[in-house]
Amino acid sequence: MIVSTVLGKIISIFIIMLVGVLCYRVGIIDNNTKEKLSRLSTLIVNPILIFMSFQMEYDEGLLKNMGILFGLAVGSYLISIGLAHFLLKEKDGYDLAVEKFAVTYTNCGFIGIPLGYAMFGSIGVIYATVFVATFHIFCWTHGILLLDTSGFQLKKLVNPCIIAVFGGIICFIFQIKIPGSIAFAMDSIADMNTPLAMLLSGAIMAQLDFKKTFRKQRLFMVTFLRLVVSAGIFALILRWLPLDDTMRAVAAVTGACPSGAMTITMAIMYHRDDHYGTELFSMTTLLSILTIPLCMFIAG
Repeated sequence: MIVSTVLGKIISIFIIMLVGVLCYRVGIIDNNTKEKLSRLSTLIVNPILIFMSFQMEYDEGLLKNMGILFGLAVGSYLISIGLAHFLLKEKDGYDLAVEKFAVTYTNCGFIGIPLGYAMFGSIGVIYATVFVATFHIFCWTHGILLLDTSGFQLKKLVNPCIIAVFGGIICFIFQIKIPGSIAFAMDSIADMNTPLAMLLSGAIMAQLDFKKTFRKQRLFMVTFLRLVVSAGIFALILRWLPLDDTMRAVAAVTGACPSGAMTITMAIMYHRDDHYGTELFSMTTLLSILTIPLCMFIAG
């Protein structure tokens, strides 16, 4: 039942992405608009969704489950980092750092959170948020070390999503409630997360020449490593762990997400091959419609 629900939500997400492709093709979304909407999604909408998901009654068991999921999230990133390090080697014409980044860092915020919400409501968002918080910790440390040999700056760990996580947890523990009218406004903004993120993803994909992209065998190898090997190993681990169904399902979905849009934005920021990053993002996103349900089936 859960797998069929996820498949339906993934199909819905792809429909929104196709609208994003159309919007780019007809000029409703251009590169300037895309950049501004990306900042809106990353700096405003996603953090508000994360923060508001913690506006629920205190539950000590929930905190314990979040701690377990944090350990699993760390494990999932260590698996991906190890696989990328040992199985991907330098090849002329391909940016190895971007490939390793794409294998390791997923779209758990743009896809994992919406799917978690679709399956289980606010509890699904909270569980998915644990993976998002872990993503930011690894991305702004190990991820920067991959792309920029000059290293990372500790201040970059302070970003809206991390602030939203810790702010939400504080409000959850001390039961600080947002007033009704403000909460309604913030919930309305949070509801923009999925359509806005997927419209942007579609606009990015619209820029690719898929005839050339499909000829790159190396790209399929990296995609296989991200969607099947890394996600599959994590799903097998989940299958044998004593987790409740909600935790297992959300962990499987977030662990099986395609390469993140951060692959593109970070490649641009550190003067890497952002076009190749866009190809990896698009290919893994397209094929994840098959692999996410598969990983959920494996995880049980």
